[in-house]
Amino acid sequence: MIDRLMSREGRKWLYGIALAAVPLLVAYGVISEASAPLWIAAIAAVLAPTLALTHLTPDLPPPGEEPEEH
Repeated sequence: MIDRLMSREGRKWLYGIALAAVPLLVAYGVISEASAPLWIAAIAAVLAPTLALTHLTPDLPPPGEEPEEH
């Protein structure tokens, strides 16, 4: 399940759900219209770096060197 969420399509889905949730919360009176941009910024500040850090490319060895075994 987590692999599907961390895939490219899964990440796009998570961003879409996160951004769609805020207007719904405003419409239902859960959060105020004035605080909605702050919630979007807070979600983005947590979600984007978290997903980006889980998909770092591993360091490759310099040309001619063998990769380290872990």
